Amino acid sequence: MAKRTKTLKDVAKVYKDKALQNINPGIPYSGYKKTGSSKAFKTGNLFNKVASRNQTDRMFIYDKQTEKYTFYFDYAPRGAEYGKFVEEGTRYMDKRPFALLAAQSPEFKLAVDEFMNGKVDEKLQGIFDDFDKRAEDAGLKVS
Repeated sequence: MAKRTKTLKDVAKVYKDKALQNINPGIPYSGYKKTGSSKAFKTGNLFNKVASRNQTDRMFIYDKQTEKYTFYFDYAPRGAEYGKFVEEGTRYMDKRPFALLAAQSPEFKLAVDEFMNGKVDEKLQGIFDDFDKRAEDAGLKVS
């Protein structure tokens, strides 16, 4: 049985889940000296706004002309604009980069690798199919 490749929605879900996990309950993060955690959860507002604003089916855009993927994640959504200060820090508060830590997580990197490997396989299959057709058109036997 062939292994199912990741879709963009799968990749976005992994990222979103990791970012939300970093907000609450948090993960160990030595860069935040106060608690040593990435946890940024007091009232739940940031968690709820980030969760509702970032829909997994709209976090990626594919440009067919350039064949590039653009990733969007709003870590400071309306009603929780202070997410920017939590993510990036201020001169008074160390950063707790829940979005950056999600991007650096092994789970997210694996999901991206699986997605891209699937895309590379599709592209190569197209090249080989085209090669086979051209060889047959030229009278060569392809096996």
